[in-house]
Amino acid sequence: MDNLVDMFWGTPTHSFIANLCMHIKTNGIYKSNIAVDPFNFELYDVGGTRSCRQKWMHCMGEQPDYLIYVVDLNGYCQGLAEDLDANQMLESLHVFQSIINHDSAKHIPVFLFLNKADVFERTILRQPISDYFAEYNGGADYFKACRYWADRFAKLDRRGPGKLHCYVTNSLDSMEFRSAWRQIQEKMVHTALKY
Repeated sequence: MDNLVDMFWGTPTHSFIANLCMHIKTNGIYKSNIAVDPFNFELYDVGGTRSCRQKWMHCMGEQPDYLIYVVDLNGYCQGLAEDLDANQMLESLHVFQSIINHDSAKHIPVFLFLNKADVFERTILRQPISDYFAEYNGGADYFKACRYWADRFAKLDRRGPGKLHCYVTNSLDSMEFRSAWRQIQEKMVHTALKY
């Protein structure tokens, strides 16, 4: 994991980012140290399955400085691995709401990654969002669909403006992902300089 973090925070390769975004499932909690000169940060990578979520509070209890929440945009038409009858996106919305409004997240920046946009753009052509979320009326328009999900998540944040930063990411576009991570690094350093 340390090698992955070194690669990622340095100059991540296309294959590394593709693996990070599409193939690596986290089970448990993995802690890594990241140096963003002149600061050192601890990164906790926590799995998203229901069984892993019980471990999240351990990390949240340590008063995090930042939170990165990753959502698979294709989850709107998928079930959970552990419960195929449960809608993955509804579950993501529910979990996000409980995390973002938790006491330990009250004053910290939260980075929301709406991920796998490249796959999502093709999926909405075959699986209309309105088949799963009747209130959606944007059809197969990719930009309207991304805005819909960004707005759904943003409406759950009761902490006030300026603390939620949303990124729509394409799991195979390393430049796009690298750009989002640079922005996060800048925000992390900027916040750290305040203290």
